[in-house]
Amino acid sequence: MASQDIVQQLVNSVVSNPELMGNLVEHPYSTVSQATGQEEVSRDEVSEVLAALSALGSGQQIDFGNLAQIASSLLADNGGSAHTMAQSLFGAPLAESQSTATEADPIGDMIGNLANVAFGNGFAGVDLSDGFGLDDAIGLAGAFLGGKK
Repeated sequence: MASQDIVQQLVNSVVSNPELMGNLVEHPYSTVSQATGQEEVSRDEVSEVLAALSALGSGQQIDFGNLAQIASSLLADNGGSAHTMAQSLFGAPLAESQSTATEADPIGDMIGNLANVAFGNGFAGVDLSDGFGLDDAIGLAGAFLGGKK
């Protein structure tokens, strides 16, 4: 099971280096391994990290107690492949962010949401300790308007 610490390490890595999102789509295992300092990561750990990043990047909260079940379902929907899951969750937003034909930047929006995540007590989500500000409203609006598959 991917611990809250592993997800937090990857969130911090992605926020400080947004180019890791592209690496995560292309090489999910090695990206998670490098970001966390673990020599080997399991398919379950990678799928849980991907599920957590997707939810948190969309402005949703996650319960680490339910993360394994959610990740398992997403993994099954993607033929049991963490690579396919990474492509499914982040490939289209990454391509749209890199496109010069649009001003939308879904990866930038995801990074903004990830930057505002607070971790604690088995949960993670938007940090409202500083009050409900514009950054929080944008993150939540993106989650509601952008929707999830």
